Amino acid sequence: MPNDHSPRGALLVLAGALLFSTSGFTQAIAPEGATPYIIGALRMLIGGLGLLIWCVWRGTLPGRTDWPIKNVVLSVLGMLCCQLFFFKGILLNGVAVGTVAAIGFMPIATALLGWIFLGERPARVWYPATGAAILGLVLLYWHGAAVVNPLALALPLLTGLAYSMYMVFSKELVRRHNAEGVMMVLCLMTGVCLLPMFLLYPSAWIFTPKGMAVSLYLGLVTSALAFSLTLAGLRTTPAATAATLSLAEPVSAALLGIVGLNEPASALFVAGLACIVVSTLILVSPLQRMAKTRERFMPKRFLENGKP
Repeated sequence: MPNDHSPRGALLVLAGALLFSTSGFTQAIAPEGATPYIIGALRMLIGGLGLLIWCVWRGTLPGRTDWPIKNVVLSVLGMLCCQLFFFKGILLNGVAVGTVAAIGFMPIATALLGWIFLGERPARVWYPATGAAILGLVLLYWHGAAVVNPLALALPLLTGLAYSMYMVFSKELVRRHNAEGVMMVLCLMTGVCLLPMFLLYPSAWIFTPKGMAVSLYLGLVTSALAFSLTLAGLRTTPAATAATLSLAEPVSAALLGIVGLNEPASALFVAGLACIVVSTLILVSPLQRMAKTRERFMPKRFLENGKP
């Protein structure tokens, strides 16, 4: 299905990002002994099983055919590496630098991968929107005194690249199958790859009442529902635009930290929040939709040649 740049698609991607943003808060209130690697494995496994039950109940299980192997493998690899690289990068760099590097690099990597593999040239508004969003992230998280080890910085950058791989290569899958079915397959395959984590890290906390509640929320809401909304939005949203819209995630996470965990707010926080709100408004604004409407009325030969 070709991109029609529907605002509904952008809103679905944005909704997915807001659900993703609650995962950090949920991890913060997880029982003692919970590790990021076990939480990542649980998110994938429970999310995949939840989507399996949903698809069976609705009779929408995807067929066994029409699954491009390259897209499946690269999408799973992206999701798997994202789980592994992100938390190690946070450990080496700290939350501020690690988060800014990973999430800030994601729209750049997604635009490049989308251009190379999907032929999606970023819309003109993507450049100022992404610039404003990255500036906002720096203002939100940068403390000005951190010295970054270049080797350690590679991990969060790889996290951004890994998530970009998932966003770009899953687009072809969601064109062929429903979003819930695609996400079910990707989550289960990623979760199976992460099963060895249960042998390496403690998991007894899962079987406490709080541990079970945290696990179910992370799996069903921040994984199954959030990923499905994102994939559904990707049907009609360019990968580069979707990546920049996903930058709303750290804004929402910061708000949850202030309200739920009593983290301090500052002038830099307000300025950063304003930058990312502006970025999101640019991407879903009527001006962008007017520009796309103009493109639809252009002669077909110009669109095929990629010329304005």
